[in-house]
Amino acid sequence: MIFFIISLFKSLSISDYSNILDNDDDDDNETVILKNYNHSIHHIYIDIGCFNGETVEHFIHFTPNSLLYDIITFEPDPINYRLCKKQLKQKKYQNYNIIIIRKAVWIHDEKVPFQINRGQRSRIDLNKTSKYLLNQNRSVMLDAIDFSLWLSRLIKSNNTKLDIKISMPEAEVYVLRKMIIDETLTLAEKWNIAWTDRLNPRMRPIRLYVQSMLDSLGYSLEYSTNSYDIRQVFKMNGTAANITRHKNWKILPEVGTYCHYIQRPIVIDPPRTTKSRVKLKKF
Repeated sequence: MIFFIISLFKSLSISDYSNILDNDDDDDNETVILKNYNHSIHHIYIDIGCFNGETVEHFIHFTPNSLLYDIITFEPDPINYRLCKKQLKQKKYQNYNIIIIRKAVWIHDEKVPFQINRGQRSRIDLNKTSKYLLNQNRSVMLDAIDFSLWLSRLIKSNNTKLDIKISMPEAEVYVLRKMIIDETLTLAEKWNIAWTDRLNPRMRPIRLYVQSMLDSLGYSLEYSTNSYDIRQVFKMNGTAANITRHKNWKILPEVGTYCHYIQRPIVIDPPRTTKSRVKLKKF
């Protein structure tokens, strides 16, 4: 077995959360250790915004040979982070390589205002910057990473199969747009995307651009699912075939709806890599 060690930026200090959670003495994540086997495909699943860990549970349950995957999750909300960590530390997951990173995914390496303690609706606060407004909206300044740059450093092998699920209310379009510009979006074979703020006129043009580029880059929208339906099948120990698949994602509720994009075969072969690119484009 070969282990790849990828250095991360230093995680948040405990003092950053001192006014949010008491007695939070969890160790910070400084490295991501990935497992791989000689002469085999390296499988990675990245869950952006894992909330309480249930979407990772669903991935493990419904994905064939999920034990082969390195699973990396991002959850910056300190409340959600603790729920996620507790859920994924269960004995039944002890043989899985699960890394939980307590950082926000974003387009720059910087601190961002983040609305915490809102469950699945916790988010980067794109409109509030002053200290007064941060306090009024239960927002705190949390560390964020340039996900596009981070991913380009993570994926080095030509034999990597990457699945990414992204759920970050209001901010997903900005992250995906930067990945299109940086040419890192196609590193993933599959994307599960929660499109949020559908009626927001400011977000709609960016979302339409990203959706059109997904098609141009060789991705097909295969179907959409709802997390409530998935959870019910999961509780009944069902299979992926039992999950209802919808063709029109717009008729489903905004919260918990995921659009499943898969690269068309002509794009998948040859495998994707960033080795040939010298420098990422500036955004």
